[in-house]
Amino acid sequence: HMDITHIKETEEQLKEATNKAETLAITDTLTGLNNRLKLDDELDKEFQRALRYGNPFSVVLLDLDKFKDVNDIFGHPVGDQTLKEAASIIQDHCRRTDIVGRWGGEEFLVICPETNLAGALQLAENLRKAFETHIFPVIGEKTSSFGVASYREGDAIQTIMERVDKALYDAKEKGRNRVEVI
Repeated sequence: HMDITHIKETEEQLKEATNKAETLAITDTLTGLNNRLKLDDELDKEFQRALRYGNPFSVVLLDLDKFKDVNDIFGHPVGDQTLKEAASIIQDHCRRTDIVGRWGGEEFLVICPETNLAGALQLAENLRKAFETHIFPVIGEKTSSFGVASYREGDAIQTIMERVDKALYDAKEKGRNRVEVI
């Protein structure tokens, strides 16, 4: 018969495997950041909090400038390495309470709980400077463009994300390596 120690060990292994599976489900495999699924979940949580308590929150959407050139000129392995490095720059310059993830391709999203527009703009500007002064291996310099938006009364998640997307688009249109807000 199975003794109690063996059952406990099996339980522990199962718990460990479950935790690992849960982590994998919400993690972007390349960068180790939160993936789109997890970001959507966190956006929903922040949105519910804003609705219920009127807490401010903001989002910063950033995109590596002319990233396609990296893949075209240096190849995908260097592109991947650049994205990994970008992920760690973002993590290093965000606050512990910020939720950082890969939104897709070369786009990253930072969800900033309890943060008004001014606070999010400051964060985006700090990140912009960090990218501007960073020297990446192989490719050298690589700037980033930023869109910033904050929760407003009457917003839906979709309207916030549309604004941040449009702000990022404006930053690109206005010459890149800049922060725009809508």
